[in-house]
Amino acid sequence: MNPFVLDWLKGDQRFLPRLSGAPAPSPARRKISKEFLNALVESNRRSGLDVGAELQRWAAGETTTVVAGQQVGFAGGPLYTLAKLASLLKLKRQNEARGVATTVFFWLATEDHDFNEVAQIALPARDPQHQVDLIYFRATRPPDSRLVVGREEIPEALVDQLLAFLNIPRPRWLRPGITFSDSFAELFASAVEEKFVLVDALLPELRRAGAPLFDALMRRWNDVQQEIASRSRALQAAGYTPQIAARPGEPYTLLFQVDDRGRREILHKPAAVPAERLSASGLTRPLLQDFLFRPDIFIGGPAEVAYYAQITGLHTMLDVPMPGVALRGHVLVAPQRVIRCISRYELEPAEIFTTPDALLAERESRQVAEVRAIAADAERQLRERIEQIRGLALPADHAVARSINRSIGHLEYHFKKLTERAIRGLVRKDKERYLAVRELVATLYPDRLVQDRVVAWFGYWCEYSKQLIDRIIDEVEPDSDAFKIVSL
Repeated sequence: MNPFVLDWLKGDQRFLPRLSGAPAPSPARRKISKEFLNALVESNRRSGLDVGAELQRWAAGETTTVVAGQQVGFAGGPLYTLAKLASLLKLKRQNEARGVATTVFFWLATEDHDFNEVAQIALPARDPQHQVDLIYFRATRPPDSRLVVGREEIPEALVDQLLAFLNIPRPRWLRPGITFSDSFAELFASAVEEKFVLVDALLPELRRAGAPLFDALMRRWNDVQQEIASRSRALQAAGYTPQIAARPGEPYTLLFQVDDRGRREILHKPAAVPAERLSASGLTRPLLQDFLFRPDIFIGGPAEVAYYAQITGLHTMLDVPMPGVALRGHVLVAPQRVIRCISRYELEPAEIFTTPDALLAERESRQVAEVRAIAADAERQLRERIEQIRGLALPADHAVARSINRSIGHLEYHFKKLTERAIRGLVRKDKERYLAVRELVATLYPDRLVQDRVVAWFGYWCEYSKQLIDRIIDEVEPDSDAFKIVSL
């Protein structure tokens, strides 16, 4: 994680307060337009979620509000997307166990235009020899395309690759012509049984409900720019890198304009644009969420937490209530037979994030230590003999020094490679143990990437279904420094 979030988790509140206690629901009725409320009910109904009663109680101020969000990635996106929703549902369970009714909102970032990031999926390779950790499926379009992804149809070739690899029938949420937005929403609605409300950022009614905030941003454009710049300088002075930087010679991006074709272009200065044509940026999306939903708690990943550190002053400036900010829970998942390797071979979970050779070499038998001792002794003796040669030859030929130095480098390189090869051979001698550890590392640290950042949760859901969802909600620990490994 970035250093700011690590320090913030430890209690540093200079730039962002830490969440404290469980907030009670607001006693006042929320000022929600009937148009916006009906749009939320109807859009969720189309996705398969009946949330009308929950939204009525929320609008009446009878519930605590928790919010998170994510891009509408193909087939549900990577594992951390599910971890975000699970974090919200865990908070809801905890609140309701204390008698505090809670409404969960999950914001769908349908207005983003990074197609190449959304139209991809990585799945475990199912390679018994573990020569390949992940299989990637991707669709691309020119990087300069500015079309919002939420309304783009999922390419048929991408669907075909996924279905063929998993050998599953075509689900309704991948029917021909379905958009990334609708597919994502329908998948989550069918996979997760607990109540939550999906929020499509492209709803015209949502943008019209956000018009007062858009107007305030337009009126105070320069003040907003100065506040973000001032806050960013303060973060830099404290040794942190602001999460979002302005392009050289340009102001911060506050808003985009979406045209009739769905192209999303930066709004470089205040302009008279209808609210339904406006789209928030990374810095103003949290403000829009907070303005519309007045959440008691916002759950975000490390980057989203860092966004708030740059914009806390804007909440006061624009009269938008500031929520409590919490870090999403972090989880990895694996079958029980893979997880058992941790205890069977007396591994520490934090040790997994390396290569199998390195992991096993650290706890290998006496022979590895012996090879290392022999290598160290041989290297010492080699240097001593070379120094003797240098002492004898240097007075006769000063040019020999360069040749000796080159020779030392070559000898040390090849000696080191020979030693490493010997150790790898010893490590792999216990084939059963090596393969088990190799599978563990390939599962939780595939391609030297932390699993939750790249591996799609949908592949595991195909195998474990409801168990996957229930286990993650049970085990996830939002707003903590815990990274849980969940066995399935």
